[in-house]
Amino acid sequence: MKRLFFLNCALLVFLTDTVSQTEVFTSFNSTHAGRNISVTASGTIKKTHEIGGGVRFNINQLSHPDDQNKVFFKRLYATEPIHFFGLEAFYHRFIFKKWKTIHPFLFYDVQVTYSTTRNRSLLPHPHSRYLDGTILYKEHLNNFGPFTWLEQNIGFGFKLKLFSNVYLQQKLGFGTSFIMGYEKKLLGKYFNWFDWDFGYLISIGMGYRFGQAKNKRS
Repeated sequence: MKRLFFLNCALLVFLTDTVSQTEVFTSFNSTHAGRNISVTASGTIKKTHEIGGGVRFNINQLSHPDDQNKVFFKRLYATEPIHFFGLEAFYHRFIFKKWKTIHPFLFYDVQVTYSTTRNRSLLPHPHSRYLDGTILYKEHLNNFGPFTWLEQNIGFGFKLKLFSNVYLQQKLGFGTSFIMGYEKKLLGKYFNWFDWDFGYLISIGMGYRFGQAKNKRS
């Protein structure tokens, strides 16, 4: 514990000496799991490296973007208070630093949350048909999980200075989505403790920059 305490103190001193700008952003994110709103804080080191993190708030959706009976894609659905929350961390590497108004960057973003799913499927009813033989379908609603969702994406983004210290930020990236957990209802159909899929991140947000750097970008 003492080592951890001194390590945190050393890190705090390092960031105090090297971080030139501090920012707070609120963003709307669309990911493989679903939609969320994140509130993050970050610091920029030597005008090139930005490191930050914060919390995310999951948004429940009753509708699905497809009717393919998928289990995880856009199916995250909170059923308990803890399921609404998650964490986000990111790293931005600024490029074309001489630009004054727009600041492009490459990024790595990781988001983690713990939540159930909501799954809607239409399956043929085994004992019901119309007189002409047409098969009737029955709606089935299920909540699976909870699962731990780990979403990692890399991509391109930019910050656009609107006025004073207010900025618009957009990010677009692709990566993977890991889903870890156990669900007895899915036995025989899915590998129950781990599954994965290709993912993506579309993010747009507004933020405020506190103070100004001695050698600022804009």
